Formats: sequence, structure tokens, C-alpha cells
Amino acid sequence: MSLSISNIINISVQETPVGLGDYNVNNIGFFTSDQFLSNPNYDLYRVYVSAQDVGTDFGTDSETYAQAVALFSQQPNILAGGGNLIIFPSFQPTSISTVAITAGGTGYKVGDVVEVVETGASLGYLTVSTVYAGVVTGLTVTKGGIGYSTGAGKATSGGSGSGLTVNITALTTETLLQAIARCYDLIFFVGILSTDYPSSASMLALANSVESYQNKILFLPSSSQSDITGAFTDIKDAADNNTRCLFYSASALDARLFAAAYAGKAMSVNFDGSLTANTMNLKQLATITADSGITQTLYNTCKTAGVDIYPSYAGVPGVLSTGANKYFDEVFNLVWFVSQLTVNGFNALALVATKVPQTEAGVSVLVGAYRQVCEQALNNGYIAPGTWTSPNTFGNQEAFLANITQRGYYIYSNPVALQSAADRAARKAPLIQIAIKESGAIQSSDVLVYVNP
Repeated sequence: MSLSISNIINISVQETPVGLGDYNVNNIGFFTSDQFLSNPNYDLYRVYVSAQDVGTDFGTDSETYAQAVALFSQQPNILAGGGNLIIFPSFQPTSISTVAITAGGTGYKVGDVVEVVETGASLGYLTVSTVYAGVVTGLTVTKGGIGYSTGAGKATSGGSGSGLTVNITALTTETLLQAIARCYDLIFFVGILSTDYPSSASMLALANSVESYQNKILFLPSSSQSDITGAFTDIKDAADNNTRCLFYSASALDARLFAAAYAGKAMSVNFDGSLTANTMNLKQLATITADSGITQTLYNTCKTAGVDIYPSYAGVPGVLSTGANKYFDEVFNLVWFVSQLTVNGFNALALVATKVPQTEAGVSVLVGAYRQVCEQALNNGYIAPGTWTSPNTFGNQEAFLANITQRGYYIYSNPVALQSAADRAARKAPLIQIAIKESGAIQSSDVLVYVNP
């Protein structure tokens, strides 16, 4: 009998774990009321890298195509950062609102959730509310689904019974707020554009919702001057910085095209590059003419309200990017920075073959991962060495100020020895604090000339 060689030599293979990929912060989610020409029931979404493909799917006479042209005409545009235009067909009256029972079936119990089948691009769900001897006598709509029509009896399955059929009696039209919430987990996107925006009265509620996501930026256009001192000022006062309020006076459609062009240019940053961070101020937009309706008074009103516009300066068009509701680049850069910290922190823990020990050496693994993001931000121009002007500091103040002055950032981790017993038992890392100094941007200049006759 020959013995196995593994008695002497035993080899194990450790494959590299798969980490979390970078979030594509250049992705724009576009919510449209136009229908796919090639798929009347429509997919939940489709991804595009050219206006031509959008024209094929929606028709070159559609607003969806017109906005795609404005977006992709910018140089650079979202493709420079690896971004995509993700189109979500929405706003159709196709979500189940109410149903009537056609056949009650048998074997059901209160609380069963049944799904509507044989129709719809995304299934609707109904909850059994009352039964009699297993026969369904009442239903409530749990999830409306997408793509339904009224009138037809729909067989359902699920729960503990069978044989239930329903008739869809009413449908609900989706709002932009509801559409964003529905599509949030389908695919990652940051920018938000649409063919249909809410009325002035509902703009603040939408901006509040977008702000709660933290990693979304809404481009909200209007051609109504009343929105500047109304809804747009309310959004600014609510510190809803993740909503970019845009005004273009010609028409509502022209305002939406301005928003698409603005977004295409604004979200073109390749954060992996050197000195690629930009600002929108004075940028020129392809396919968009300067807004001839901008007077000096209106210009000043927009600056106060934090509204971006596209005026002409002595015959030269250029975006006015204002800081009353934060500058766009500050918001976009921070979304990238936080998302990249999330990815690096996760991968620092997930890609270790053994474990990250709960020691100072282990914490340094996390700190090193976060430092990589800070160095990347320094390289792309988001942050820069400077003077810390805030009264708030942490850690070693001398080291804090020196690092901000020399590198533009400072990272401090609380000592492991000072951790609470509860945090140690929960295997949490000590609190890690990061301070960054944004590089800012020069957008205007005063010059004083002294003349000696």
C-alpha cells in the first residue's frame, strides 16, 4: 500500500477575497414619462453611453432624447469619469391602487401576502386582511408594482392558499419622489434628472427627501421667476444642499434641457486623475444659448437664493454658480469622498485573509485605507494644504494644524486602550476622525489700480 504524499507535504490555496468596487458617482439617473419604443412593457431601467442609443429606444422626437443630446454634447461629460446615463421609465398610471376580489380561493389566513401575476413589469403585492374559512374576503395593497392596467382579472399566488383572483379597479401615477425611492436599490446613481418635476408647492418635499439619501444630487430646473424667491429660497433656507436649483427663463422645456447640459458637464470629473476637480462657474454649455431674460436685478436675486443660471457676460455665455446653497462642486466632491471612504474602509476589513486585530496595529490598517482616499483627494484637487479657520480641532492640535498646512488633511484615531468594554466586546474600531481643507476656487477678482500722473 502506498501512503498519500500529504503525510509529508500538504498545500492549501488561499484565494484573494473579492472586495467592494468603487461607487460610480458619475452615474445619472433619468426618470422619464416617455415609453420605450422597442419594449412597450419596459424594463425597470436601461443604461446608456450615447444619445444615439437613447434615440433608438425612445425616438428622436422625444424629450428623453433631447435631454440626452444636451447631456452627452458637453465636453467633457459623464463618460470622462466612467459614468452612465441610467433611464428609468416612470410616471405611468400603472401601479395598483385598489382591487376587487373575483374569486376568494381557499386555504388562506390573515396576513398572507400574495403576488399579482400574469402582468406588470414589477409585481404588485396584496395582503390578505380578512378571511372566512380560508376564503379571502378582504385585501390591502402592500406594493403597487409597475406596468398594470385596469379591468382584467389577475390570478395570484403565494401565502398558504390557492385559487384567489382579483380585478384591478384603480391605478396610481408615480411621483418623482416615489420613483426615486423605488429605483434607489436597483442600480447606483448620484445625479437625478427628469422629464417631469413636481409643482412649486411640492419642490421642497422632494428636496428634503433627496437630502436624506446623502449620496444623491437633484438637478431641479424652473422657468418661473416666482420659484426663485419661493420654492428655491425655501430649499436654500432648509440647507438642502444636495438639490441644485437651476433657472432658465425661456420655457419649462428649455429649463429642463439646461439642467441636462449642466449635469452632463458638472458630473464629468474623473476623481482618479490629477487636478481634475472642477467648478461650474463660467463654464460654457454646448447646445444651450445664454439666457437673454437675465437682468441685473434677476442676477442678484438668483445669487441671494443660491440659484445657478446661464447669463451672458459682455456677449460671452457662462454659468453663474452661487454659494448661497453651497457650490455644486463642494457637494459633488463630498459625495465622492464619503463613498470612497466607505469602499476603502470596507475592503480594508474584507480583504484580510485572517483578521484585523483590535490593536493599534489593526487600527492603522483602517487609518491607512482612509489616508489613501485623502491622498487621492489631494491629487485630484478636491483638498489642498491651507490654514484651518474653524475653531473646532481634535487630537493633537500641533499635529492637526501642521498636517492641514502641509497636506490638507489630518487623521486621528482614539487610542484602543481607551475603548469602552462594550465597544471592545462589539469588535468596533475606536473612533477615527478626519479633517480636510477644501481647495476652494477663485470665481471673481477685484483689482485696484494706482495711477501716478
